[in-house]
Amino acid sequence: MAYLCGPVFRLLILTGQREREIADMSWPEVNFDKRLLTIPAARMKGNRAHEVPLPPKALAVLGALPRFTGDYVFTTSYGLKPINGFSKAKARIDKLSGVTNWVIHDLRRTVRTHFSALPVQDLVRELVIAHAKPGLHRVYDQHAYQDEKRHCLELWEKRLALIVEPPPGNVLRMHRQAEAVA
Repeated sequence: MAYLCGPVFRLLILTGQREREIADMSWPEVNFDKRLLTIPAARMKGNRAHEVPLPPKALAVLGALPRFTGDYVFTTSYGLKPINGFSKAKARIDKLSGVTNWVIHDLRRTVRTHFSALPVQDLVRELVIAHAKPGLHRVYDQHAYQDEKRHCLELWEKRLALIVEPPPGNVLRMHRQAEAVA
């Protein structure tokens, strides 16, 4: 799917963020130099700003988008208002994929489920998708985990690539074995 909805869905899958957190994104929230999306507290469910490290494919999606006079990234009004409504896009995905009976939020649940297969702390997995730190972590742990979140999203991007474009079936994966010490 092309602009407008294709890039939105790609970013939802690449980052695990909520639909409106991506759809309402504005260019001032994106920092290409720091490879970071900063969603302000006013747009977050938990009412606190959320930093999303952008993996390479997410940066490529954003870098390929058109720019308009207004600030909104995904827009039909030259950037003055964000995109609204995904029912037609979802219906098109249903038709193209042959999969129905799902909601857009299922993309987020799927991303989080796949995070569990990554060698990443559970706390970091939760922070990537903007869940609050649990218990005493909320009070005593003020570390932002930005590098850890970036690592998680980069691992997810690699795993996703293997899902979307698996290696050919006739390729045998070789594992290095430790050389015997004489």
